[in-house]
Amino acid sequence: MFPARSIPILLCALLCGNAVEAQLTWRTDSLMNTWAVKQRMAEVGSNVGRGVVRAVDTDNLYADLKREAPGIPVFADTNVVMYADLYGEPLREQFRVLLGVSQVYFPMIEKELSLQGLPQELKYLPMALSAMNTQASAVNGRGGLWMLTYPVAMRYGLTMTGNVDERHDDVKSTMVAGRYLKDLHARYNDWGITIMAFACGPANVTRAQQRAGGATDYRSLYPHFTEGEQEVLPLLMAFIHLAANAEALGLEPIEVMPWEVADTLTATRPIHLKALAHVMQLPLARVQALNPTLCSGHVPEGHTFHLPRLMAPRFALLTDSIQRMETAMTAATSQRTEAEAEQLVSVVVEKSIRYKVRSGDNLGSIAAKHHVTVRQIKAWNNLRSDRINAGRTLIIKVKKRELVKATEPEPQLPEDEGPVNSTTPTTTEERAEQPAPIRPSPFTSYTVQRGDTLYRIAQRFPGLTAQNIMEVNGISTAIKPGQKLKIPSR
Repeated sequence: MFPARSIPILLCALLCGNAVEAQLTWRTDSLMNTWAVKQRMAEVGSNVGRGVVRAVDTDNLYADLKREAPGIPVFADTNVVMYADLYGEPLREQFRVLLGVSQVYFPMIEKELSLQGLPQELKYLPMALSAMNTQASAVNGRGGLWMLTYPVAMRYGLTMTGNVDERHDDVKSTMVAGRYLKDLHARYNDWGITIMAFACGPANVTRAQQRAGGATDYRSLYPHFTEGEQEVLPLLMAFIHLAANAEALGLEPIEVMPWEVADTLTATRPIHLKALAHVMQLPLARVQALNPTLCSGHVPEGHTFHLPRLMAPRFALLTDSIQRMETAMTAATSQRTEAEAEQLVSVVVEKSIRYKVRSGDNLGSIAAKHHVTVRQIKAWNNLRSDRINAGRTLIIKVKKRELVKATEPEPQLPEDEGPVNSTTPTTTEERAEQPAPIRPSPFTSYTVQRGDTLYRIAQRFPGLTAQNIMEVNGISTAIKPGQKLKIPSR
């Protein structure tokens, strides 16, 4: 079966290259940014890319998958082919790392699946959900190796507080995942729907069944999930096929140990991880990797935490120094916040918004709604007439009052723009906009090239991560060639 959404996604991937790739590969991009993987890739960097590269054979993919995963229902649509090709060649190094991490987790997962009487093929599920990354998290609130939701984690007994999130504990989350999968299969009695319910939630399965007219076969339901929800199943199919044929395809695992041997300590008082890392002369990323369940950057009083092996005695000697560092950091943060607050002033700034034309709209009503003129809307959108079609997106420049640093001069607004609380659009001829004052920029500009991903761009700028780029630009992982990105100056 070929879901209707599959064809456009595949064509877009072929035509736009890594613009689509960046949107679909956030799981493995996140894995490549973890502390353990970064250290390992620095060690084997000179050997990356070497070896035999063979094209993925997808001519008989459905038959191959039935043989490779007999315990669960399989399928092979264009999305599966796309992922198999993507990770089989252009992103083969990411898949080699994923294989290496999986080899560490598979024995634990296989044991839990056997204990619950579940198919062993489900061990590949966390590859598709999180790329085997215990530190993974998603914008929809899921987190950990198995991307569990908050309600599921709480229902099955995991600790979820403002400081601790046990979804990021590999052992505990695997035990919960096994029990949850078993309960879901008892409910649906179908492994395809069980996997969809685990990955997307039973409520989304119910909605998909309603869209599909009450169908219960997961092949019939699959096209009725959103594109984000559809990703997991084709990823799972592709990863099963690539893992089963890794040797023939030259996909030799890059051995990565996702954790390190550590000392376990108990906090006698709350500890700030940043102060701990600074005084112990450890990279903060390493301390965070050792303590993935500490989600607030603090160790609560009475809670255990981990430091690299043989560092417990050093911690005991530096306890007072850590406390003094925390006090100094708190004071510095308070002073900086007060200083910034004193420097802020209220000014009117201009921002561009996007407005989608609705049925019944006309330029006059749109202009009145946003306190601008018809002439301005036409100029901003290069319109030659007053006619506008429903569904078109218009650029409209609006004025808002915001707090900015007092050292920055207040932007000068054209006189015809009028006050921000004007309710009647002016018909006065627009005057030329005044050029904005030139200020030193804390950013440099980077133009996205074909084949770029946020992870690869971040590697070109020392100290920068893909997450930094997303936060500065207010974007997701989806980028496209020609797009301009702001890169923080270092």
